[in-house]
Amino acid sequence: MSSSVEFHLPESLTISQAHALHDDFESLLDKNAYAEIIVHADKVGRADTAGIQLLLAFVRITRERHIDVTWDKPSESLQEAAGILGLSSELGLH
Repeated sequence: MSSSVEFHLPESLTISQAHALHDDFESLLDKNAYAEIIVHADKVGRADTAGIQLLLAFVRITRERHIDVTWDKPSESLQEAAGILGLSSELGLH
């Protein structure tokens, strides 16, 4: 198992981007060869409920597969959207 891989979130985590992001997550998780995924989230400028839900599903799957998710500089917009939905802790955003 490779130690880690880096993943860069897009600027927009909205319903219009959900399908493409879902495909990216599936492709990443299908490899199932990582102990850690480093998620770069500093460029996220918009995040809606659909985008946060997709991140939550991603984080839950990684936990089931014993893959650590490390957030690299989550943007204020991402943190605010997760906070409004009460999901900051479950996503691992501190």
